[in-house]
Amino acid sequence: MRRLQAAAAVIWLPVAVTAVTGIWRDELPDRIATHWSGSGPADGFSSTTGFWTTMLIIGILAGVVGLIAAAMAAAATRHAEQPAQGGDPAHGGDPAQGGDPARDVRRIAVGRGLLFGAGAVAGGSAGVWVSTATATLADPVDPRLGWRFAYLFLGMAWALVVWLILGKAPRIDVPAAPPVDALRLAPTERAAFSTTLRSPFLVGSTLLAAAALAAGAVVGAPGLWFVVPVPLVLAFALGRVRVTADRRGLRVVTGVGVTVKHVALADIVSAEAAEINPMEWGGWGYRVMPGRSALVLRGGPGLVVNLRDGRRFAVTLDDPRTPAALLNGLHTKAAD
Repeated sequence: MRRLQAAAAVIWLPVAVTAVTGIWRDELPDRIATHWSGSGPADGFSSTTGFWTTMLIIGILAGVVGLIAAAMAAAATRHAEQPAQGGDPAHGGDPAQGGDPARDVRRIAVGRGLLFGAGAVAGGSAGVWVSTATATLADPVDPRLGWRFAYLFLGMAWALVVWLILGKAPRIDVPAAPPVDALRLAPTERAAFSTTLRSPFLVGSTLLAAAALAAGAVVGAPGLWFVVPVPLVLAFALGRVRVTADRRGLRVVTGVGVTVKHVALADIVSAEAAEINPMEWGGWGYRVMPGRSALVLRGGPGLVVNLRDGRRFAVTLDDPRTPAALLNGLHTKAAD
């Protein structure tokens, strides 16, 4: 718990830097340079007080998010550890009484992820203010950003300090999901499963990434404008995904018609329902790791298929047991 509290606390240090250096406004002109065309002179200006206030508000909001995230992760940790400490099962770990270790794991992962992101936002906003203000202080007539652009990256790297303070996530044992029985199909019977997935979290995070890149481009790295469309394309492509299971196997197709994954039925040994923790599969989005790959749009239930070559593929679904039973049934039918 103390690590969570410490991580939330250090997010406020860049906010304090922005607040304290607000005294520079007495030495700055009424309008401050906020945009540079490459390494040349400034070509964009904003109100000094308005710009400082904006960066301060962004930092404060990030700090508030960090406090909420730490509280959420701490509550989930206490809830998960309560049975081991002799707590009342009715409030903790008995699944029959409402306990859900998998949910606690998801909340801890989300809370830690929000803390990491809040650290980057708070540090980045402080870096933007310090870089622009010091450039103007150095030469009010012809401010040049130059090497001071590094303050932005140093600020965003503050997230690494938060990550180091957090340390490893607590180990919480999640009961394995019961095996999925094969769906019985008659010799002439056909069946198929199809569902559409949406991920507000993935869309929101990619849009925030695009906004951060745009902010960097505005401050003084116009080359970043060429990178801004990348997260936007990812948000558009992975914001809506269709998963289909039938006699052809398992297919995952994006909303723009691009096939992300196609696993032929002949390559599937078995299918199962499992709890997907994004951090155990490499994060959110389409992830590839040694021996396994996954499309993770959120934490929670997911379909996992075991392949003949020993690899595994997972995709998060609200009802993974239905397609798992279907794939197992189709596999059994094809083997007969």
